Order: sequence, then structure tokens, then C-alpha cells
Amino acid sequence: MASNSWIDSSAHVPASRPQFDLRPLSTGEVLDRTFQLYRLRFSLFAGLAILPAAVSVVTQSLRLWYAAHESVHVHTGANLYKVQIITALLTVASAVISLVLYGITQAATTWGVSAVYLGEQATIRMAYQAAMKHWFRYTLIVLRQIWAGFWLPVVLFSVGLAVQFARRGSPSANITAGLLYIVAFFSLVYAVWAYIRVSLAVPAAVMESLGVRASIKRSKKLLADRKVRVFLLLVFLFALYLVIGAIQAPLAIMAVRTRGAQAFITHAISLAIGFLTGTLVGPIGAIGVCLFYIDERVRREGFDIEWMMTKIAPVPQAAVDVLPPAENGPAAS
Repeated sequence: MASNSWIDSSAHVPASRPQFDLRPLSTGEVLDRTFQLYRLRFSLFAGLAILPAAVSVVTQSLRLWYAAHESVHVHTGANLYKVQIITALLTVASAVISLVLYGITQAATTWGVSAVYLGEQATIRMAYQAAMKHWFRYTLIVLRQIWAGFWLPVVLFSVGLAVQFARRGSPSANITAGLLYIVAFFSLVYAVWAYIRVSLAVPAAVMESLGVRASIKRSKKLLADRKVRVFLLLVFLFALYLVIGAIQAPLAIMAVRTRGAQAFITHAISLAIGFLTGTLVGPIGAIGVCLFYIDERVRREGFDIEWMMTKIAPVPQAAVDVLPPAENGPAAS
């Protein structure tokens, strides 16, 4: 059985009952419990999601402000390159900050879900403190998840662009590039499947204190034959964001066509919707993924029995000091 590093087994912890019964669940039951858990501790999970949503609003506002400020001037030559470089740097900085915060928030939410689901105490501060201990590890895991899912479409699309650029105006080059674009589009099916395989890596890293590579392998092992369940969760989240995108689309069109105060108000409303979306919808995916992780461990490893044994008979400190390291204990990121 895998270890549970987030439980402090070195100290005696009074026995407590899980908030929900630990047993194998169907896909519908996992999704139902996702919303039950969200409603039960809405302030905790929404509070964890506020930070990345707020930072996203700030970085987008800075980019919009800079674009609006520079749009009133005509730029040529070196000045034009300067504006383009600054815009690119702002975009890259925004992406890096968002990526780091996403990894930390996913880990903090996972910690909170695990604690609440198993009847432990959980606060926003405790969750972020636990996540910040290995923030770089969680960031690398998120990068590995993105790369595992989308390396093939990116490579195919990049090769298509290179072929088209190298032989501009050539009919054969255009045909080759077009075929590569089509293959890249259909390779998105593989991208989704590959991403699902590693989708449980963050919960594995948080609850078992695994390194980056070990977490990825752990996720693949747990999802060896039940990937469709995670796919249904992704479809549900996609539908939610699609509805929100449909609401924001008219605002985006208005922002492009309008100027002055009206454009400012339109952008502000769009950013407010984005903030609410990140705060309210963002935690659903992290909660669902964590519950799928717990459910897979209950099914495969008797996690419910292991957890109860940990609470009833925790390992004494003296025994912990002499025990050899666990096989899949903490690993360097």
C-alpha cells in the first residue's frame, strides 16, 4: 500500500470519522460528491481559488492598460520593436505566474479535499502552507501534464508552419503544411487521452509525497483501465466553460468595436466575469480529480482500511525513527 504523507503519523491523532463513507463509487456518485463537498466547504475551496483568479485579473489588466497606452502613439523602427518586446515579456510573465499559481492552487485544493473528505481539519492557510512546501514540484508536474497531452499537436503544427515558411508560395509546401495541420487537429484525440493518463499526478504528489516522475507513473498506474470517468469530468467542465465563453463573446466583440469609456467598461465586465469563473468554477475540476484519485486507491489498494488503521493505531515516533525509507516515499523533484 502507498504511504499517505499528508497524515502526520509521528504523533497520536485522535480517531475521527471520515466526512463521507469510503467505498468504491460510480462515476455519477463521484460527481455528486464533488458538488456535495464543494457546497459543504464552499468558503474554503472558493477562497483557495481567489488568489490565482485575482492575479489573472491584475496581469490581464496590466497588459490591456499597456496596449491602450501605446495604441495612442504611432510606433516605427526601433520603438516598434521595443513595444513588441515589452508586450511579449508581459505575456510570458503572465503565463509563468499563472502556471505557478495553478500548480500551487491545485495542490492546496487537493490537500483541502483530502482533509475535509476524511474528516480532518482544513483551512485556507493550512492548505496553502502545505502546498508551498513543494511548490516547484507541483509546477513541474503541471508542466509535465501539459507537455504529455499536447506535445504531438504542437510539434505537428510547428512543422507545418516551418514547411510553409521555408517554401513560401510553393503549392507542394502548402499541401504538405495543410496535411500536417489536419493531422495535428486529429491528434488532439491523443492529447486528451494522454492528459487523462497523468491527471491524477498532483493528488499523488500531495498525498504520497512523490516526486515529479513518480507522480506521473503513479497516475498512469491508477488510471490503467478507468480513464472514461475522468474524461466525463473534463467534458462537464468544458461544457461549463463553453457556456461562460458564450456569455463573454459578445463583450469581447463590443470591446474590439468600441473606444473610450465604453470599451473600458466592457473590458472591466469581461474581467469581472473571468474572476468569478476562476473563483467559482475553478475548484470543481480539482475536487473531482482528487475524489477520483481517492476512489481508485479505495478500489485497488483498500485505502479505506489503510486510513482507518492509521487513525486507530498510528505508528509511534520511536518506530518511525528506525523504519527504513518507504519504497515510494518523498522523491526529489
